[in-house]
Amino acid sequence: MSSRGTGLTLSLGILAAIVGYILWQSVIGINTKVDDVGTILTNSAAGSTNLQISFILICVGLVVHAAGLINTRGTAPGTSESLGIVSIVAAIVLWVTSSGVGIALAEMGEKYVATAGAGDAATAGSIAIAAGFAQSATVAANSVAGLLAGIGWMFMGLAYRSSDAKGALSFIPLGWLALIMGLILVVSTLLINTLVSIELGSQISGIAFLLIVLWSVLRGVALIRS
Repeated sequence: MSSRGTGLTLSLGILAAIVGYILWQSVIGINTKVDDVGTILTNSAAGSTNLQISFILICVGLVVHAAGLINTRGTAPGTSESLGIVSIVAAIVLWVTSSGVGIALAEMGEKYVATAGAGDAATAGSIAIAAGFAQSATVAANSVAGLLAGIGWMFMGLAYRSSDAKGALSFIPLGWLALIMGLILVVSTLLINTLVSIELGSQISGIAFLLIVLWSVLRGVALIRS
Protein backbone atom coordinates (compact mmCIF):
# COMPACT_ATOMS: atom_id res chain seq x y z
CA MET A 1 0.00 0.00 0.00
CA SER A 2 1.29 3.48 -0.86
CA SER A 3 1.92 6.16 1.75
CA ARG A 4 -1.20 7.96 0.55
CA GLY A 5 -3.30 4.79 0.86
CA THR A 6 -1.89 4.09 4.32
CA GLY A 7 -2.66 7.61 5.44
CA LEU A 8 -6.21 7.50 4.09
CA THR A 9 -7.07 4.16 5.66
CA LEU A 10 -5.44 5.07 8.97
CA SER A 11 -7.35 8.34 9.32
CA LEU A 12 -10.67 7.76 7.53
CA GLY A 13 -11.17 4.35 9.16
CA ILE A 14 -10.96 5.69 12.69
CA LEU A 15 -13.16 8.69 11.80
CA ALA A 16 -15.88 6.34 10.54
CA ALA A 17 -15.58 4.24 13.69
CA ILE A 18 -15.88 7.22 16.04
CA VAL A 19 -18.95 8.48 14.16
CA GLY A 20 -20.49 5.02 14.55
CA TYR A 21 -19.64 4.99 18.26
CA ILE A 22 -21.27 8.39 18.82
CA LEU A 23 -24.38 7.24 16.93
CA TRP A 24 -24.50 4.06 19.03
CA GLN A 25 -24.23 6.07 22.26
CA SER A 26 -27.04 8.39 21.16
CA VAL A 27 -29.33 5.40 20.54
CA ILE A 28 -28.56 3.48 23.74
CA GLY A 29 -28.47 6.64 25.87
CA ILE A 30 -25.39 8.27 27.32
CA ASN A 31 -26.59 7.85 30.90
CA THR A 32 -27.84 4.27 30.48
CA LYS A 33 -26.06 1.88 32.84
CA VAL A 34 -24.49 -1.25 31.35
CA ASP A 35 -26.66 -3.51 33.52
CA ASP A 36 -29.95 -1.73 32.74
CA VAL A 37 -30.99 -4.40 30.25
CA GLY A 38 -34.62 -3.27 29.99
CA THR A 39 -33.65 0.25 28.92
CA ILE A 40 -31.01 -1.06 26.51
CA LEU A 41 -33.54 -3.35 24.84
CA THR A 42 -36.22 -0.65 24.65
CA ASN A 43 -33.83 1.95 23.21
CA SER A 44 -32.39 -0.62 20.80
CA ALA A 45 -35.87 -1.35 19.46
CA ALA A 46 -36.68 2.36 19.07
CA GLY A 47 -33.46 3.08 17.17
CA SER A 48 -32.76 -0.28 15.54
CA THR A 49 -31.98 1.24 12.12
CA ASN A 50 -29.54 3.76 13.53
CA LEU A 51 -28.04 1.03 15.69
CA GLN A 52 -27.35 -1.18 12.69
CA ILE A 53 -25.81 1.75 10.80
CA SER A 54 -23.59 2.50 13.80
CA PHE A 55 -22.37 -1.10 13.98
CA ILE A 56 -21.53 -1.08 10.26
CA LEU A 57 -19.57 2.16 10.67
CA ILE A 58 -17.74 0.81 13.72
CA CYS A 59 -16.86 -2.56 12.19
CA VAL A 60 -15.87 -1.31 8.73
CA GLY A 61 -14.08 1.71 10.16
CA LEU A 62 -12.02 -0.33 12.63
CA VAL A 63 -11.04 -2.90 10.00
CA VAL A 64 -9.96 -0.15 7.57
CA HIS A 65 -8.06 1.57 10.38
CA ALA A 66 -6.32 -1.71 11.26
CA ALA A 67 -5.21 -2.09 7.63
CA GLY A 68 -3.67 1.36 7.71
CA LEU A 69 -2.02 0.75 11.07
CA ILE A 70 -0.48 -2.53 9.89
CA ASN A 71 0.98 -0.75 6.87
CA THR A 72 2.77 1.76 9.10
CA ARG A 73 4.93 -1.08 10.41
CA GLY A 74 8.60 -0.29 9.94
CA THR A 75 8.26 3.38 10.85
CA ALA A 76 10.08 2.94 14.17
CA PRO A 77 13.06 0.69 15.02
CA GLY A 78 12.92 -2.15 17.54
CA THR A 79 10.19 -4.58 18.53
CA SER A 80 7.91 -2.19 20.43
CA GLU A 81 6.13 -1.09 17.27
CA SER A 82 5.33 -4.67 16.22
CA LEU A 83 4.08 -5.54 19.71
CA GLY A 84 1.95 -2.41 19.72
CA ILE A 85 0.37 -3.07 16.34
CA VAL A 86 -0.40 -6.72 17.16
CA SER A 87 -2.03 -5.73 20.48
CA ILE A 88 -4.13 -3.01 18.88
CA VAL A 89 -5.26 -5.28 16.04
CA ALA A 90 -6.23 -7.95 18.62
CA ALA A 91 -8.29 -5.30 20.42
CA ILE A 92 -9.98 -4.37 17.14
CA VAL A 93 -10.91 -8.03 16.54
CA LEU A 94 -12.61 -8.11 19.95
CA TRP A 95 -14.42 -4.81 19.33
CA VAL A 96 -15.71 -6.02 15.97
CA THR A 97 -16.85 -9.30 17.55
CA SER A 98 -18.67 -7.52 20.37
CA SER A 99 -20.36 -5.28 17.79
CA GLY A 100 -21.87 -8.43 16.29
CA VAL A 101 -23.37 -9.22 19.68
CA GLY A 102 -24.71 -5.67 19.71
CA ILE A 103 -26.64 -6.35 16.51
CA ALA A 104 -28.20 -9.35 18.24
CA LEU A 105 -29.28 -7.04 21.09
CA ALA A 106 -31.03 -4.79 18.56
CA GLU A 107 -32.97 -7.78 17.22
CA MET A 108 -33.86 -8.93 20.74
CA GLY A 109 -34.97 -5.40 21.59
CA GLU A 110 -37.68 -5.42 18.94
CA LYS A 111 -38.99 -8.79 20.13
CA TYR A 112 -38.79 -7.67 23.77
CA VAL A 113 -40.91 -4.55 23.14
CA ALA A 114 -43.42 -6.51 21.04
CA THR A 115 -43.92 -9.27 23.62
CA ALA A 116 -44.01 -6.85 26.54
CA GLY A 117 -46.59 -4.72 24.74
CA ALA A 118 -48.70 -7.81 24.08
CA GLY A 119 -48.67 -8.66 27.78
CA ASP A 120 -46.49 -11.76 27.36
CA ALA A 121 -44.39 -11.20 30.47
CA ALA A 122 -42.86 -14.68 30.46
CA THR A 123 -41.45 -14.37 26.95
CA ALA A 124 -40.28 -10.79 27.60
CA GLY A 125 -38.52 -12.00 30.74
CA SER A 126 -36.77 -14.79 28.84
CA ILE A 127 -35.59 -12.32 26.20
CA ALA A 128 -34.31 -9.99 28.93
CA ILE A 129 -32.32 -12.83 30.52
CA ALA A 130 -30.76 -13.77 27.17
CA ALA A 131 -30.00 -10.11 26.51
CA GLY A 132 -28.37 -9.86 29.94
CA PHE A 133 -25.96 -12.68 29.07
CA ALA A 134 -25.21 -11.06 25.70
CA GLN A 135 -24.64 -7.68 27.32
CA SER A 136 -22.32 -9.22 29.91
CA ALA A 137 -20.28 -10.85 27.13
CA THR A 138 -20.09 -7.52 25.31
CA VAL A 139 -18.91 -5.66 28.41
CA ALA A 140 -16.28 -8.33 29.13
CA ALA A 141 -15.01 -8.30 25.53
CA ASN A 142 -14.84 -4.51 25.48
CA SER A 143 -12.89 -4.48 28.76
CA VAL A 144 -10.30 -6.94 27.44
CA ALA A 145 -10.13 -4.99 24.17
CA GLY A 146 -9.60 -1.72 26.05
CA LEU A 147 -6.75 -3.25 28.01
CA LEU A 148 -5.11 -4.69 24.89
CA ALA A 149 -5.49 -1.39 23.07
CA GLY A 150 -3.99 0.47 26.02
CA ILE A 151 -0.98 -1.85 26.14
CA GLY A 152 -0.63 -1.60 22.38
CA TRP A 153 -0.63 2.19 22.30
CA MET A 154 1.89 2.30 25.14
CA PHE A 155 4.21 0.11 23.05
CA MET A 156 3.55 2.37 20.07
CA GLY A 157 4.45 5.35 22.21
CA LEU A 158 7.74 3.76 23.24
CA ALA A 159 8.48 2.96 19.60
CA TYR A 160 7.67 6.42 18.25
CA ARG A 161 9.71 8.16 20.93
CA SER A 162 12.82 6.76 19.24
CA SER A 163 11.54 7.62 15.76
CA ASP A 164 11.71 10.86 13.80
CA ALA A 165 8.22 10.28 12.35
CA LYS A 166 6.02 13.36 12.58
CA GLY A 167 2.34 14.08 12.33
CA ALA A 168 0.59 16.86 10.45
CA LEU A 169 1.29 19.13 13.44
CA SER A 170 4.98 18.61 14.08
CA PHE A 171 4.85 20.25 17.53
CA ILE A 172 2.68 17.38 18.84
CA PRO A 173 5.00 14.43 19.65
CA LEU A 174 3.39 11.22 18.41
CA GLY A 175 5.30 9.09 20.91
CA TRP A 176 4.17 10.95 24.00
CA LEU A 177 0.60 11.24 22.68
CA ALA A 178 0.44 7.46 22.16
CA LEU A 179 1.86 6.83 25.65
CA ILE A 180 -0.73 9.11 27.25
CA MET A 181 -3.72 7.54 25.52
CA GLY A 182 -2.41 4.05 26.22
CA LEU A 183 -1.97 4.85 29.90
CA ILE A 184 -5.50 6.29 30.09
CA LEU A 185 -6.96 3.09 28.63
CA VAL A 186 -4.99 0.82 30.98
CA VAL A 187 -5.86 2.85 34.09
CA SER A 188 -9.55 3.18 33.18
CA THR A 189 -9.84 -0.57 32.45
CA LEU A 190 -7.87 -1.96 35.40
CA LEU A 191 -8.66 0.61 38.09
CA ILE A 192 -11.69 2.78 37.28
CA ASN A 193 -13.85 -0.08 35.94
CA THR A 194 -13.01 -2.22 38.98
CA LEU A 195 -12.92 0.29 41.83
CA VAL A 196 -15.50 2.87 40.74
CA SER A 197 -17.85 1.89 37.88
CA ILE A 198 -17.79 0.67 34.31
CA GLU A 199 -19.76 3.75 33.26
CA LEU A 200 -17.11 6.14 34.59
CA GLY A 201 -14.37 3.95 33.12
CA SER A 202 -16.07 4.13 29.73
CA GLN A 203 -16.27 7.93 29.92
CA ILE A 204 -12.57 8.19 30.74
CA SER A 205 -11.75 5.69 27.99
CA GLY A 206 -13.67 7.98 25.64
CA ILE A 207 -10.97 10.61 26.17
CA ALA A 208 -8.36 8.09 25.04
CA PHE A 209 -10.43 7.21 21.97
CA LEU A 210 -10.61 10.88 20.98
CA LEU A 211 -6.82 11.08 21.35
CA ILE A 212 -6.49 7.96 19.18
CA VAL A 213 -8.54 9.71 16.51
CA LEU A 214 -6.26 12.75 16.82
CA TRP A 215 -3.11 10.60 16.59
CA SER A 216 -4.40 8.67 13.60
CA VAL A 217 -5.52 11.75 11.69
CA LEU A 218 -2.25 13.59 12.37
CA ARG A 219 -0.17 10.60 11.28
CA GLY A 220 -2.48 9.86 8.35
CA VAL A 221 -2.38 13.40 6.96
CA ALA A 222 1.42 13.42 7.26
CA LEU A 223 1.60 10.16 5.28
CA ILE A 224 -0.76 11.49 2.61
CA ARG A 225 1.44 14.56 2.16
CA SER A 226 4.67 12.53 1.96
